[in-house]
Amino acid sequence: MSDAVAIGPLVLPWTFVHLCIAVAMSSAVATLLARRRRQDAGPLLWRCLLVALLFARLGFLYQYKELYVEHPLSILNLRDGGWSPEIGIIAMWMYATFRLRNAPGLRVPASVPLAIGTTLIVAGQLQLALQPASVPLPPLQFTRLNGDRLDLAAPDGKPVLVNLWATWCGPCVREMPMLAQAQRDRPEVRFVFINQGEDADHVAKWLSAQRLMMDNVAIDERRQASAAFKQAGYPTTLLFDASGHLVAKRTGELSEPALQAMLTRLR
Repeated sequence: MSDAVAIGPLVLPWTFVHLCIAVAMSSAVATLLARRRRQDAGPLLWRCLLVALLFARLGFLYQYKELYVEHPLSILNLRDGGWSPEIGIIAMWMYATFRLRNAPGLRVPASVPLAIGTTLIVAGQLQLALQPASVPLPPLQFTRLNGDRLDLAAPDGKPVLVNLWATWCGPCVREMPMLAQAQRDRPEVRFVFINQGEDADHVAKWLSAQRLMMDNVAIDERRQASAAFKQAGYPTTLLFDASGHLVAKRTGELSEPALQAMLTRLR
């Protein structure tokens, strides 16, 4: 299963879809309870959602604060996957408990929707976490820009980070300099950049124009990698351990802290 869902040209991470479903279900239940009990917990529930999102982001920022200090503007990049859902949920319930201590009439209208939303979020996270982690690197072969063959599944004793990208993809373009630097900084990880659907001449000219120097840039005009990994959009980054088993994946733009969070899965 991919970690994103394609709706026409729009590609949404499953975590975002789970959040939308949880909010929709909680809102529906809150509306029903408000009609029956004549107590509207809607404003409180929306504040709880804002608290959850704020602290989920702050929790991740604190965990990788050294990297965000070096690149402070990346704090504003809310699409980088940098969230700590467990911290957000804890903060949300603490806030709700505090606000409900003197409002007994709102306890049921607020607590029931919050419990339903929390259950759906946790179930969604478990669904993603319990996906088969033993998916191996597929035995695909590509041609590097220098003409050499690249055997994706060739054992070399290193973890492998695979990035599927294209020059027309805005998020791919934005994250590429960071990934190029990470390749230089992390020689213990084999970085493989597999361009999807474009020819070698175009990719080489684009990289030269961007002044990007990277190893293991491969051409996949038929998009075999996208089919093998069942990925819905670009950029897609997949991390395999030294034995060739999938340990993390991300569809969407990565920041340096988000990449670091992926690499910690290797420990």
